[in-house]
Amino acid sequence: MEFTVDDLTQVVAHMAQLASTEDGWINLIPKINDNGERPTSLAFFTLFGGGGGGVTMCTWVPGSHSRRRVIRPRLGIAHGTGHRVFAELRSLAVPIPKSWFVEQDHPRRGLVLQVPSDESHEQALGWALRAVNALTAPRPISRWRADIYMPTTS
Repeated sequence: MEFTVDDLTQVVAHMAQLASTEDGWINLIPKINDNGERPTSLAFFTLFGGGGGGVTMCTWVPGSHSRRRVIRPRLGIAHGTGHRVFAELRSLAVPIPKSWFVEQDHPRRGLVLQVPSDESHEQALGWALRAVNALTAPRPISRWRADIYMPTTS
């Protein structure tokens, strides 16, 4: 599904749906305004598996809970910077919110954040898009693509 930062309604609705089932994930992929650049297709495992094609993108995963523990929603950013991005995001005026927990900030595997369960989907999505935009600059992002991976029904 394609969207712009001015209309996040459909993406937020899908986030709420996945959060209610505690399953699935959403890849948020920028469509860069480079002459002739083809849209990027990245899989969930690119972010959490350490691969990458040099394109900055992010993945949102809903939280879940069991009798033993609560797993907070996660937001990951795969990037091709070759270094940690925590301090860079702060210097780019997109600091990681203080209530979020940095689970990983790795030069190759990317940034993975635990988002508080009470954080709104709009806030998490808005921050993620600003962060990817900042890390992608000066290449302008015209639109976004959301690849939504819904849970399978049994």
